[in-house]
Amino acid sequence: MLNKTLAGFFAFFLGMFGVHYFYIGKWWKGVLQMGAFWTFIFLADVARGPGEDLFGMLIAITVLSAVITGITWWAMPEEKWRKKYDPESLAGERGFGAMGLPAPSKNTKALKAEGIRYYRSADYDLAIEAFLEAADADIADPGTHFNLACSYAQLGQYPESMRHLELSVTFGLPKPERIEKHPALAAMRKHTAFKNFRENNYRRLNLLEAGPKAVEAPTVIPKEETLEDFATPPPTVSDAPPREAFSADTPPPQPDLLEQITRLRELHDAGVLTQLEYQKQKERLLG
Repeated sequence: MLNKTLAGFFAFFLGMFGVHYFYIGKWWKGVLQMGAFWTFIFLADVARGPGEDLFGMLIAITVLSAVITGITWWAMPEEKWRKKYDPESLAGERGFGAMGLPAPSKNTKALKAEGIRYYRSADYDLAIEAFLEAADADIADPGTHFNLACSYAQLGQYPESMRHLELSVTFGLPKPERIEKHPALAAMRKHTAFKNFRENNYRRLNLLEAGPKAVEAPTVIPKEETLEDFATPPPTVSDAPPREAFSADTPPPQPDLLEQITRLRELHDAGVLTQLEYQKQKERLLG
């Protein structure tokens, strides 16, 4: 973990040589800073007349900019500085949420509310973007994956829709029979691929055993049904944040670290998680 005070010290006293940039890992900036400083020194030494004054001014600007950077870093709040210059140090401070995966960040609920607003206005592409950001922050939230499945289904992207339905059931979607009732999934339910998907307990491959078994229900499509929590207004400064889109009645089990990694591997092998998602979640689990 980098030290903000030490970084400011390097910038204030040794900034003209680019030491502060070397310290935070931005080597190319450090090389540029040091190269510019010594270049101006050399040119000021060989120049005569107005040119000497010009390069002297450039040297002063180089030194002054580093001093200002040091003061700015000292004055910057610790969390903001680390988020900008040392984000890796913040990764290990996040807790763990459902199924032992990293807990959601503070803006997860706001992202979900944003996605819900876009969904209600039939802007499914933007809804997907917001829900994907929410899923990236809290991959184990079944409600987010169910909302993604409905959004993809509205665009006719059925493979992606089934992928997120699988994740939703895997992470403990309450009342999974809603998969057979929700209007957004009506067209997809008519396809043979979905029927096979249903018979395999809402999984594309029979590799995973965990997750509640879905209860098959008649394919009656209520005219007015919407995603749960879609009627909740977005959070404001004065209002409390909206409740979770789908909060399970009982919390899911908390496996140990080895079981969590094994679980992620099974999801990856089953094609539920991409290689990038698998690596990202594994790195979060390992801190």
